[in-house]
Amino acid sequence: MKLAAPRSLLGQYLALHFAVALAATVVLVWSASALLHQTADHYQRDLLRQQAALSLAALGSGSKTVRPVVLTTGMATAMIGTDRRIRRAVGPARPGILATAPLNRTARFFRNGAVEGYSVPVAGGWIIVSQDDADPAVVTDDIVRTFLKRFMLVSLPIAALVPLIGGILARRLTLRMRAISAIAATIGPRTLTTRLPAGLLPLEVEPLAEATNAALDRLAAAIELKTAFAADVAHELRTPLAVVRLRADRITEPELRGSLMAAVDRAARVITQLLALADLERPVEECGVSIDLHALAEDVVAERAPAILAGGRSIALDQVTGSAEVCGYRDAITLALENLIENAARHTAIGTTIVVQTSQGIGISVSDDGAPVPDETLLRLKDRRWRGTGARVAGSGIGLSIVERVARAHHGALVVHRGPGGRGLSFLLSLRDVTPAE
Repeated sequence: MKLAAPRSLLGQYLALHFAVALAATVVLVWSASALLHQTADHYQRDLLRQQAALSLAALGSGSKTVRPVVLTTGMATAMIGTDRRIRRAVGPARPGILATAPLNRTARFFRNGAVEGYSVPVAGGWIIVSQDDADPAVVTDDIVRTFLKRFMLVSLPIAALVPLIGGILARRLTLRMRAISAIAATIGPRTLTTRLPAGLLPLEVEPLAEATNAALDRLAAAIELKTAFAADVAHELRTPLAVVRLRADRITEPELRGSLMAAVDRAARVITQLLALADLERPVEECGVSIDLHALAEDVVAERAPAILAGGRSIALDQVTGSAEVCGYRDAITLALENLIENAARHTAIGTTIVVQTSQGIGISVSDDGAPVPDETLLRLKDRRWRGTGARVAGSGIGLSIVERVARAHHGALVVHRGPGGRGLSFLLSLRDVTPAE
């Protein structure tokens, strides 16, 4: 089973530190064990050499009654002939050692289980010196084993402390990165003045924040240029349209005057929408105000009802019980509701009923009981410049785009679905409170 690496930086940092600390502990304990055993073995071999030297001195005295002194308990000395028979022995009898001892022309160390031996050639045979490491009186190995146990008890907490300290430092770093990310998440078309703070990130990551701020500066400049251009064009067109309207109003032929006035009104409507769209894309300096959606919808319906009724359609206002207040931008919500009502009136047949409903904690919806809408049309309704097909369709194609921008400015959304029974459409403008500026 293959283990996947953690996706978070903190998880990867802790996993790496844990692996490094574990490997370092294993290597450290192994190195200490090897060094201690090597030191103990070196010390033991020095004792075996000294014991062999004492035995050679006793043998060189020529007296058969002189017995070599045994340096430590657990050590044995024996002199054997070429036939491996014992001629003289001091200490515990170890036939296994004597049987496996190398009988060479040079001195050699050897081991048989827990017993280490030293074979030294002499005239007429060999001196075999051995020591049993398992002998209770031999404390060298006991010291080594005790030290290693205590060393592991000390090294393991230290090894665990290393990733813990690293994790705390990494946690502080990730918290700062999350704080920067939270600030970045608040940046949008209407909050382009927000910038990532300097000095909170490490030096290695600080250039990323600086590059992001520079990109935001360029983006803000581009949006400001675009919105300023749209606003300037709209303002410049208002005066010529007013002149055209005055001259069209002097035409005596009713049919021609009516068509010209309708065209001028449509152009004026487009200009108003362009100004609203440009205003929605500008950064806002103030927070919203408290708005009663019931009262706002009642004012808009009352203003639009005469034109709706004159066009052969009916309009109704349905208010749910309870308060329907939201903190937001009154002019923007009013414009969005006007667009939804005019959109329903423009794209439905005569005799259709338009229902405006305000909902507590949800927003405003505009529904109609018109003809069923094809799936392709339903999918493309919110496209900015798509206006549908058919001779009756007129407009700039940005009305629903403005409604969607208003919803986003209030942290909501524009939801479109079919009406009851699959007839007509229902547009829900969901609204949430605008967070007050700090």
